[in-house]
Amino acid sequence: MAARKSGYKGIPDDSDLSDSEFQPLYDDNDELDQRTAQETKGWNLFRDVPVKKESGSMTSTAWVDRSVKLLKLLAYILVFVVVLGSAVIAKGTLLFITSQLKKGRQITHCNRALALDRQFITVLTLEERITWLWAVLIVFAVPEIAVFVRSMRICFFKTAKKPSPVVFFVAFLIETLQTVGIATFLLIILPELDVVKGTMLMNAFCVIPGILNAFTRDPSNPRYYIIIVLDVLSVSAQVTAFVVWPLLDGTPILWTIPMACIFISLGWWENFIGHIDRHVAVMFLYLCEIRDDLKKTRYYTQRILSIWKIVVFMICILISMEIQGDHSITFFSHVTKAFGVREYYVHEVQAVLQNSIESLDHTIIEGSFILPAYWATSLWVALIQVVAAYICFGAGKFACKILIQKFSFTFALGLVGPVAVNLLIYFCAARNANPCVFHDTIPDYLSFVIPPVYFLKHYISREMTWIWLLWLASQAWITIHTWTPRCERLAATDKLFAKPWYTGALIDQSLLLNRTKDEDTDISVEDLIELKEDGSIASSVSEPRDVKPSDSITRIYICATMWHETKEEMMEFLKSIFRLDEDQSARRVAQKYLGIIDPDYYELEANIYMDDAFEISDHSAEDSQVNRFVKTLVETIDEAASEVHLTNVRLRPPKKYPTPYGGRLVWTLPGKNKMICHLKDKSKIRHKKRWSQVMYMYYLLGHRLMDLPLSVDRKEVIAENTYLLALDGDIDFKPCAATLLVDLMKKDKNLGAACGRIHPVGSGFMAWYQIFEYAIGHWLQKSTEHMIGCVLCSPGCFSLFRGKALMDDNVMRKYTLTASEARHFVQYDQGEDRWLCTLLLQRGYRVEYSAASDAYTHCPERFDEFFNQRRRWVPSTMANIIDLLTDAKHTVRVNDNISMLYIAYQSMLMSGTILGPGTIFLMMIGAINAITGLSNLQALILNAVPVFLFIIVCMTCKSETQLKLANIITCLYAMIMMIVIIGIALQIVEDGWLAPTSMFFIATFGIFFVTGALHPQEISCLLYIAIYYITIPSMYMLLIIYSLCNLNNVSWGTREVVQKKTLKELELEKKAAEEAKKKMDNQSVLRWFGKSEETSGSLEFSISGLFKCMCCTNPKDHKEDLHLLQISNTLEKIEKRLDSLGAPPEIDNRPRRRSSMGIRNDTLSMLPEYADSEDSVEIPREERDDLINPYWIEDPNLQKGEVDFLTTAETEFWKDLIDAYLRPIDENKEEKERITTELKNLRDNMVFAFLMLNALFVLIIFILQLNQNQLHIKWPFGQKVHIQYHRESNLVEIEREYLMLEPIGSLLIIFFGSVMAIQFFGMILHRLGTLTHLLSTVSLNWYFTKNPNEISGDAMFERRAVEIAKDLQKLNVDDLEKRGVDDSTVSRRKTLHNLERTRDNRHSVINLDANFKRRLTILQNNDTYTLSRLPSLGGDAATRRATLRALMTRRDSVLAERRRSQLQPRDSAYMYDEPLVDINMVGRASIPYNKGYEPALDSEEDTPLPPRRSTTVRFRERESYM
Repeated sequence: MAARKSGYKGIPDDSDLSDSEFQPLYDDNDELDQRTAQETKGWNLFRDVPVKKESGSMTSTAWVDRSVKLLKLLAYILVFVVVLGSAVIAKGTLLFITSQLKKGRQITHCNRALALDRQFITVLTLEERITWLWAVLIVFAVPEIAVFVRSMRICFFKTAKKPSPVVFFVAFLIETLQTVGIATFLLIILPELDVVKGTMLMNAFCVIPGILNAFTRDPSNPRYYIIIVLDVLSVSAQVTAFVVWPLLDGTPILWTIPMACIFISLGWWENFIGHIDRHVAVMFLYLCEIRDDLKKTRYYTQRILSIWKIVVFMICILISMEIQGDHSITFFSHVTKAFGVREYYVHEVQAVLQNSIESLDHTIIEGSFILPAYWATSLWVALIQVVAAYICFGAGKFACKILIQKFSFTFALGLVGPVAVNLLIYFCAARNANPCVFHDTIPDYLSFVIPPVYFLKHYISREMTWIWLLWLASQAWITIHTWTPRCERLAATDKLFAKPWYTGALIDQSLLLNRTKDEDTDISVEDLIELKEDGSIASSVSEPRDVKPSDSITRIYICATMWHETKEEMMEFLKSIFRLDEDQSARRVAQKYLGIIDPDYYELEANIYMDDAFEISDHSAEDSQVNRFVKTLVETIDEAASEVHLTNVRLRPPKKYPTPYGGRLVWTLPGKNKMICHLKDKSKIRHKKRWSQVMYMYYLLGHRLMDLPLSVDRKEVIAENTYLLALDGDIDFKPCAATLLVDLMKKDKNLGAACGRIHPVGSGFMAWYQIFEYAIGHWLQKSTEHMIGCVLCSPGCFSLFRGKALMDDNVMRKYTLTASEARHFVQYDQGEDRWLCTLLLQRGYRVEYSAASDAYTHCPERFDEFFNQRRRWVPSTMANIIDLLTDAKHTVRVNDNISMLYIAYQSMLMSGTILGPGTIFLMMIGAINAITGLSNLQALILNAVPVFLFIIVCMTCKSETQLKLANIITCLYAMIMMIVIIGIALQIVEDGWLAPTSMFFIATFGIFFVTGALHPQEISCLLYIAIYYITIPSMYMLLIIYSLCNLNNVSWGTREVVQKKTLKELELEKKAAEEAKKKMDNQSVLRWFGKSEETSGSLEFSISGLFKCMCCTNPKDHKEDLHLLQISNTLEKIEKRLDSLGAPPEIDNRPRRRSSMGIRNDTLSMLPEYADSEDSVEIPREERDDLINPYWIEDPNLQKGEVDFLTTAETEFWKDLIDAYLRPIDENKEEKERITTELKNLRDNMVFAFLMLNALFVLIIFILQLNQNQLHIKWPFGQKVHIQYHRESNLVEIEREYLMLEPIGSLLIIFFGSVMAIQFFGMILHRLGTLTHLLSTVSLNWYFTKNPNEISGDAMFERRAVEIAKDLQKLNVDDLEKRGVDDSTVSRRKTLHNLERTRDNRHSVINLDANFKRRLTILQNNDTYTLSRLPSLGGDAATRRATLRALMTRRDSVLAERRRSQLQPRDSAYMYDEPLVDINMVGRASIPYNKGYEPALDSEEDTPLPPRRSTTVRFRERESYM
């Protein structure tokens, strides 16, 4: 077929794929329904233009987006203020503490309360200084205790590697030296310096990091020598702090400054072992090895070293006291005296003028006062310092996680020193000028160490404080890596900081120097040493061994299971796939043509597994055709694509493949991604959802990955970055929902599965109930599981699984086990997604929940359908949780995220589930008692009648009868619950708000409403709380009873439809008929002996019809029935053959499908006449091979697509897989009876145990309830007071009437109250995590978030490259064709003009890549109309033009680099070598190295096969963009 020429210049007539964008989608053949759009006649120009529908996941969330952006802006400001403010407060309070440590220090005392015309001083006593020594110990020890607690938690509940003796000794030595340095600085140096100098000196603790920076710089950097010079200057500036003030002041004790600076800076050495290559010294390789080992064994060593550091610091305190002439033992012996009631002395002084007015002194004269001291002041100051330091650490970590590090972390911490210095100068000046300035805030006998001079200029010049600016600048240079963060969203604390904690005394320095450098790749030292030894390392190490950058690309395989979905449900699912295809295409073209680095780039392939996709064909029982659900899917695809792309889209017909399991349909989506529908024939492969999951796990992870001819290292990386997105066939979601789950996977390599927030969709009371039930389940239960342990069930309707986790031992292989016991049917097949998560948890993987990832699924809308669904879910949930609890010891040992506390929490929930029906039963007794006034015993009997009736019906009757009775009882209970709510309201009015019932009721609904308020996007779910409330008895009692009583029913229960019987089923029916015939023949022999089972009277009489007497009874003759059956079967065969031969519908009044043979206008008279025999209706059947020419592949309803065949390797794979695990189960009669018997026995045992447990529970609580007068608790609140005055005795009688807390109330408050409290607390924490996740995904484009050099077109282009690509690639070409939906007023519409404009329009190109290039070519011609229709380029015309210039410049660079790379020779054309076009190196020197884009191994893009035409992308020379 000749390719059609494009209608515009600048675009080549080719594509990267074998399917050209400009090739006509359909041939002009004789089928009328296959005509192309070019042939549209004038009478058929009227259009049905798809419109954007806002429903489900596409509901407008503009207000949510604006709210999140506003929150991000507030986060910028608030986090900046909190980090800066808390760090300044922590530093100021620390200096205030150290100012009180010097012995003999005289402090000017306020004279306001003594004598206003006199001056006074005070000297700190030993007891006062001891309180401040304890304060400084608290400041140092609290962070270390927190590290100890965290280390113990990880060692006990997670996995911590034990260090070698050498590694432990290094950690011990470094931590000890840093502690000695901090103690020396706090206890000796700071008390000798004024607070301003002390603050300045804190910026001189970067000596060791500066030296390591200089030795580990990358020599290949073009600016290497400039960087080395700056490193040397920065280290030199830091070293000046060693001598400047010791020489200037002359105090010998200040010569400890060099030791303190070196020891303190030594603690941060790990973060500054930078670039390592083959030319580096062996010593640095050894340091790297030590660093890696320290990181792996961090928590094991810190549980010892944190306590040791506190001991070392305490020893330093005792030494400092001895240095100052105090007995060290007084630090302990004077504690009670120091922290008790005590006084201090105030002495009167007289000022004496020395040499000049600048030098004043004072002498003590007679007169002193004794004033009370405040013993708790030091503790309050220490508490403020500890809290401020922790807040600073938490806020700084939060800033790094949500990607606002530059402004709210680095800039804020960089300002701490200058801000603190200026504030201290102000406070010291104010205190020096007026000793009473802080009289009402700070005790008069306490103060900072004030600088010794009165004028600032003398302080700067004489005291040489100007040198502090050098220290500040050198610190900024050494920590310059914090200005260029490259961490991913929501990075873990261990990845953000070299040591995942902080030093409380030096909060700003510890955060800046601990912040990791975010290296591009984490390379193990073993790899470096191996490469160095064999000399194979290049100038810089980028990847270990042969792992390539493309191996780390995220690969998402959509794995959807379908069965009997409706067209509307398929539509929502397909629209989600097309949206994901559009998003992936935009990211791909942005990287491919524009060289953009996109950290969220992923590759995509959609796989649909259609269960039971075939039925017997209409023409022959030996052939199969696709059923109506497959045909509906094929018909719906174009409609779904049209709604997503807002234009009429017709995809190329699917390519059809015969396969060993049935068939396969393959579509190429507009974004060049593949969508593959696997059609399962249940006669060839095992059907049901779990086996479809086994299919795609083994196909994608086994055949497509493990069979690749790659090294194990590459496969390991690929498997870790390969994700299976498990979906149901009715799911509806946005692309961001999937990328948010991928974010969680990237954050934690131990994460095996992640699920999103599932929103049920439907109408009616049952749907409304489920909306609230799902909301509460996700808000409280799943969020709590996520926070305190692991989510137990990642639902199969929308979950992301890591390929590497599924491939682990005892996961994927164990998932293939065939149910052979009764409990297996319940645990394995009734809740397959929960069992898969249980297998992951038992292998040590974590399962998480993301509330920000929204997905919508259709829920049951009928009562019976809902009950049948939960009939599967309830037993499987209980079975899997019990399995997890019974294996708790092993699970806790292997899974770091599950602890015994979490097991205890799940045990509580399981107990509540088992005893829930009994609790509801008791609640209904109380309700009936309160409403009707019946006694408790009468209420018990009245309530037991419907319950026991329902149990009996469930054990004896059919499911339909059970559901009808359940429906009736539900309605009765709903009416009772409505009366109960009124009764509760009346009881609240009577007993007051402090009554236990009132408080519990208010707390319960208060938690619901607060939780809803914290989920503003979902707060509408609270509207259905009334329906949830009135159905509590049904859902927590009747549903449990129904589920357990039907434990032997293992059918699916939902989406059941009547289908044609398979050939096997017909054979079974024929066999049953033959057995019946044989039985009748046997009966005919026995009737002569009077032993027939059935009788037919040969002589009978009756009296008035009251009775009938039969004599000489004989077996009934069934020959007539048999003849009728044979006649019916013969007629049915004749009808089928007439139908297959194209007989007209007049032969039978029933509607008949058009024959697939395509014969038209035939009549019965045209048929040749045959003799009346069985053979006369037989028609020669075409010989068919299911792997070559199956009948279904000719079905015209599947459209006229290509037919292709699987490779031999894949065919063999499927055959082997089916033989190994997926061969249809042949259930013989004996096996089926055995399973049925075991299921019934299991049902009987479970029902008996369940009834006995609940009966005992009800009996115990009921007896306690009857004796509540003896067994009750007096409620201390809400008591009623009766006052009565007796005139005769002149007495006032006061009587208190207490409310009684009966046993039921105690049980509810203690049990359910504790569970709700745990879940509410977990929900709060999870909400904070979700908010962090949302803020990390939002970038602000407002002008006040940009610095001046970012307000450019290039910055706008970089920031919004993906959005620009989406606009450029969209299929709706109304902007190019100057047409579209006319939304003007009716009177101004040019309807006919618009219709005529569409007459000659050819069919739109269904290729996003081609539309991208087409629009890009048009834009270089400065098409203002097209430019105005692209909102992503900017808001105003100037911004759009600037962004367009940046885009064109980047495009030119990419094309130039691509041309150069194509000219380079290539040694090998092996398919797994580097691609021919190295897209990673595109662009000029100013363009960063792009690792984000490289085709996957199984991608069709940039393959070494020669293209049909040139693959060079040519564009017209641009002239002007103004």
